[in-house]
Amino acid sequence: MNKKYRIFIVVILCLVLVVAAGCQQKPATQEEKKEEKSKLDYPTKPITFIVTYSAGGGTDTGVRILHKYAEKYIGQSVVIVNKPGGGGEVGLVEIKNSKNDGYTIGNFNSAHVMAAALREVKYDPLADFEFICQQVEDPRLFAVRADDERFKNFEDFLNYAKENPGQLTIATSGAGTTGHFSIEAFNHFAKVDVKPVHFGGAGESRAAFLGGHVDAIAQTVGEVKQMVEEGQARIIAIAAEERLDLFPDTPTFMEKGIDLVIASSRGICAPAGTPKEIVDYLADAYKKAMEEPEYIEEMNKLGLPIKYLPPDKFRKSMEKASELYKTLVEVIEQ
Repeated sequence: MNKKYRIFIVVILCLVLVVAAGCQQKPATQEEKKEEKSKLDYPTKPITFIVTYSAGGGTDTGVRILHKYAEKYIGQSVVIVNKPGGGGEVGLVEIKNSKNDGYTIGNFNSAHVMAAALREVKYDPLADFEFICQQVEDPRLFAVRADDERFKNFEDFLNYAKENPGQLTIATSGAGTTGHFSIEAFNHFAKVDVKPVHFGGAGESRAAFLGGHVDAIAQTVGEVKQMVEEGQARIIAIAAEERLDLFPDTPTFMEKGIDLVIASSRGICAPAGTPKEIVDYLADAYKKAMEEPEYIEEMNKLGLPIKYLPPDKFRKSMEKASELYKTLVEVIEQ
C-alpha cells in the first residue's frame, strides 16, 4: 500500500468517526428546550396578580398563601392587587384588557362563569382568557349566627323561609357569584322566596353577617370555617354530594331533599393570547408550590380544599360549568 493511499484511508476513517460522534449526540428534548427558553425569556421582572375580590375573602387568602411558596418557583416576586366590584367583573375585565405577556395575571373563579350565565358581562369567560391552573374546589353552604335562636337547624331555617316569604335575607359576595346562584337555586328547588343581599366580596359580606344586617350568609367552607370554630356561626347545610370530614355532623342539602350541589372553583388565568410556554411555565410553578407540605398544612387549617388542575383540565372544567350554569339558569327563570 503506497503512502498516498494510506493517507486517504486515514482521512476517511476520521470523517466516519466525526459523523458517528455527531449521530450519537442526544438531541435536546422538548421539555429541555421549553425550560431553557423560559429561563431565558420569562420572567425577567415582577408579575402583577389581580385578585377580583376584596381583601380578606377566601379567594384573596388562598392566593396570598399560594404565592408565599410559588415565588421561588416562578423566579420573580408577585405583586398582589385587589380589584373588587361587580361580583368580580371589575378585576376580571382589567385582566382581560392587560397585555398578554405573562406579567399581568389573576384569579379566575367559577363565579365568573356563573355571572356570565346570569347577566350581561363585559367579558367572555371562555374566549377572553388563558387558563393556567385550578387551585381550590370549595363547596357552598348556608350559615347563620350561632346566637340566632330562630335557626337551630335546617328545618327551622326552611320553615322560617316558607312562613316569611321575601323576609329572610342571605348575604353574598356579589351579584352573579356562585353564592348568589346557590340562593336562587335554593328558592327554586325548595319552593321558597329568600332575598339575596350582595356585597363587594366575602370580607364585606362576612362583616354584614356578623353585624346582624342580614339573617344568613351563602359562602364556602373556607370562608366560614374560622367563624364556626370561634363560635360565631353555625352551618345550616352544605351544597355537596356527601358530608364533609371537616363538618361530619352538618347535613347536605341533598339529605334534606333539595338537589343543590355547587362548589366554588378557584384558579388562575391570563389574558387571551398569552404564549403557551408562559402558561405552562406558570402552571408548573404553581403545581410545585401546591405540593409543598407547609402550603398544604396552611390551606387545611383554613378549610380551603386544594384541587390542582392543569391548563387543559381547568379549561374543560370551566366549559362544563358554563353549560351547567346556563341550563340551571333556564330552569330557575321558568
